[in-house]
Amino acid sequence: MNALNLLYNFVFLLLGGLIVYVLKPFFGSYSAKKGENLATKEDIAQITKAQEDIKAQISDNVWDRQEQWKLRRDSVIEVIRDISSVRGALSHVPGAFKFGSVEDQKEKSTQFYECFSRFFCSKFVAEIVTCNDLTVSLDEFQQLVGKIFEEIINGEPEALRDNANQRAFAEKTNAVLRAARKELGIKTKDDLSLF
Repeated sequence: MNALNLLYNFVFLLLGGLIVYVLKPFFGSYSAKKGENLATKEDIAQITKAQEDIKAQISDNVWDRQEQWKLRRDSVIEVIRDISSVRGALSHVPGAFKFGSVEDQKEKSTQFYECFSRFFCSKFVAEIVTCNDLTVSLDEFQQLVGKIFEEIINGEPEALRDNANQRAFAEKTNAVLRAARKELGIKTKDDLSLF
């Protein structure tokens, strides 16, 4: 029986070798194709991840720029509103110092100081988030308004109506508005006219 077992083993080994020899090219190309597909699948996964990372980074950058623009826009709008309040409050001071009582002078001065203080705070914020053009024009406006107010309370109630001060006031206001429009990217055909 030993010889018969040996013969069976030999035939089995021979048939196994023959099967492997016949099927080897098929299994070899199958394994190569499977390996290639796996590598391609891994490459696609890496490329997809890289694309998603790039999209996220671009999205973050766009979001950051948008938020910074919103901050600039909001601060510019706030400072322009405060300039309007300062102009309104300043326009009431000369009458109080020319015709009003001491109580009226205090009231109008207090209103002016409150508006001027709000303007100063919003100007400070705007200086942080905007460009130099707006900062310079805001400084010049602030200095001129302070000078005119001092002239009024120091006995020159007509200081605001003085032609030179009126012209300078209009020029400084327009300079602020032009710088604000530039900061916000608002295009205009013509410069603003003097008030």
